[in-house]
Amino acid sequence: MIKTFISTAVIIVSTAIFTFAQMQTPTPQPAPMPVNLETILTEAEEQTANYRETFRDLLATETKTFERYDKKGELKERTVIESNFLVYQSSKDGSSASELRNIIKKDDKLVPDSQARADRFLAELAKTTTLEKELERIQQEGSRYDKTLEISGFTLYEGIALSSNLRSVFDFKLLGSENYQGNEVYVLSYQQTKKTPLITVNEKASNNKDIRAEFDADIPSALKNNDIFLSGKLWIDKQTFQIWREERRLIVQTPIPLVALETILEYNQSEFGILVPKKITFVENGIKKNSKGDQYTTVKNSSVNFDYSKFKKTNVEVQIIDEP
Repeated sequence: MIKTFISTAVIIVSTAIFTFAQMQTPTPQPAPMPVNLETILTEAEEQTANYRETFRDLLATETKTFERYDKKGELKERTVIESNFLVYQSSKDGSSASELRNIIKKDDKLVPDSQARADRFLAELAKTTTLEKELERIQQEGSRYDKTLEISGFTLYEGIALSSNLRSVFDFKLLGSENYQGNEVYVLSYQQTKKTPLITVNEKASNNKDIRAEFDADIPSALKNNDIFLSGKLWIDKQTFQIWREERRLIVQTPIPLVALETILEYNQSEFGILVPKKITFVENGIKKNSKGDQYTTVKNSSVNFDYSKFKKTNVEVQIIDEP
């Protein structure tokens, strides 16, 4: 009975549409142009450049949660750092931006005189003589509670595999499309296929201004000569070609590929015409030799979660003000 009723309803609706079509012929609509992989990559690269130009002089509250694990991968320590986070445009180089953090809380306890410290820091920063010294001071100040991990630049550079100076070392594949949190997106994978001095592991930092990726990873000496390549996935908006989500993995090539580092970057809408960071998750794995043979396995060493409030524009004169 139910099936018959539904079938009848469909016939009635179809008949009405057919009758209307006889009365009024609709204007033919052009078929949507197919979008190929190369078009997606080119359009998305342009949006990453727009992101870097626009994501400046913006302020948010950043909550950074460090978790450290024992040799069995079980949680042994957690530290939560809350900061006023500023995308700071360098006074030494107008094309350079950095992540400036004024730490206001540690484990829910207010940091004494955080505003006075911020004022002194900005005054000292203005006295630095070179861009390198300025960046070094900013990194030292914002990571003073970070202990063994130093992480920077995740918010400044999205979709680095799309960059014109890096794209040729990656193999991209269009996996399909899906609905991601209410947005129609293309899903792409990428896999590094050859080495480049712009993607390094456990090497001295470079002053090269090209877009690059530098990693420090816990890799046994026996595996240091193995290929260590970057791979990941991108969720790219079908309309704007902006990135909603990215996953990056630093893979050590062994008979069973091992993930040394993993980063997940999630983005949110903003009033600035770009998607801005919402949450960043970073996981560092230790690679250990299996006691029963020559196989290696991974154990989680540490993780860091970055959560961001709504971003807002700062005043022309940079001030870092504690929020109530």
